[in-house]
Amino acid sequence: MEAIRALWRSSPSFQDRVTAAATFAAGLAFNIVGLTDVWVDPGIDRLAGAPAWWHTVPLVVGCLAMLGKRRHPMLALGVGVVAALADLALGGSIALVLVLFDLIFSAGQFASDRARAAVTTAVFVIIGTATVVGGLAAGEFRIAVFIGLQLTTLLFVPLWWSANLRTQRKLGELAAERSAREAVLAERAAMARDLHDVIAAHLSTTAMHSGGVLALPPDTERDRTALGAVRASSLAALEEMRSMIMLLRAADDPVVPGGLDRLPQLVEAAGLPVDSHLEDVEGVPVVVGQTVYRIVREALTNVRKHAPDARVHLELTRAGEQLTVTVTNTLTHVADLGHDALSAGTGLPSMRERATLLGGEVTAGRDGDLWRVHATLPLRQEVRS
Repeated sequence: MEAIRALWRSSPSFQDRVTAAATFAAGLAFNIVGLTDVWVDPGIDRLAGAPAWWHTVPLVVGCLAMLGKRRHPMLALGVGVVAALADLALGGSIALVLVLFDLIFSAGQFASDRARAAVTTAVFVIIGTATVVGGLAAGEFRIAVFIGLQLTTLLFVPLWWSANLRTQRKLGELAAERSAREAVLAERAAMARDLHDVIAAHLSTTAMHSGGVLALPPDTERDRTALGAVRASSLAALEEMRSMIMLLRAADDPVVPGGLDRLPQLVEAAGLPVDSHLEDVEGVPVVVGQTVYRIVREALTNVRKHAPDARVHLELTRAGEQLTVTVTNTLTHVADLGHDALSAGTGLPSMRERATLLGGEVTAGRDGDLWRVHATLPLRQEVRS
């Protein structure tokens, strides 16, 4: 049952097939129990004496049209209208009411703005015309009101419902964008604090070395050693600032995530069975730690998307002046995301670009029965004086 729910949530085409099949089953049951000839006087014979089972033919056509309501909503609605008119010529049935309601709702959801405007105009014209003509033909105001209410329920309510859902979805997207902007501001503030702390530490080191030398009598050997320490600290501060500014200027991804200290929280939030081995490393530049965080996050996101049942192993080690991070996962069935837009294919290129920016590299690919993402990042970069 859980697998069916997951498939329903991830596959719009599966939703359409199930909806069409359920509509056909319900419509067929309605036809069998006699919910036909609902729009004409029972005393009037059906078209050319057609048998009652003929109502199943337009029902089949309408349900087949429901399968294409997402990709071609207006074409599906046109086929549904033809099927409804054919059913009306046979006397009408509740089954086609269900089909037409769903197709109008789908046109309101998936059609273009111009197409929706055309459908809305046509609906108002049909409701108004049928109400006036029906009332005049019957000679009673009550009949006109009854016809107007019926057609409003059948034709206008699905359009109103779909418009309401579109508005709610748009408000949700705006709220998500606002939250993203707030997250950007929060991350930038955190980065500013990190940058301040790192630069302040290097400048304090510079001040202490220079102050200590100035407080003592001149000594060539000692002074040169102190100047070397001052220069190394100054270059490290410049390198930190240069790397952070380069990342802040990256237009495609302005948000820089946390560092190594937030890896345990990231693993816990991933919702995957992760076996992690995180070596306690010190003296890692802020920008390197943030790049490691981003690579691990992208790798875990890919596992959650494409192999949600996989077991994951995360390893972070340091060898000399290089930091190595490896994420491996077992290969399982490929999850159906339901739409190509849900997998943009930018995760691996983004990891490689970030690693290249720091002079490192990222490799990803199949390793036996595992998928392996391996990144190597230098802890120090050469800065020319």
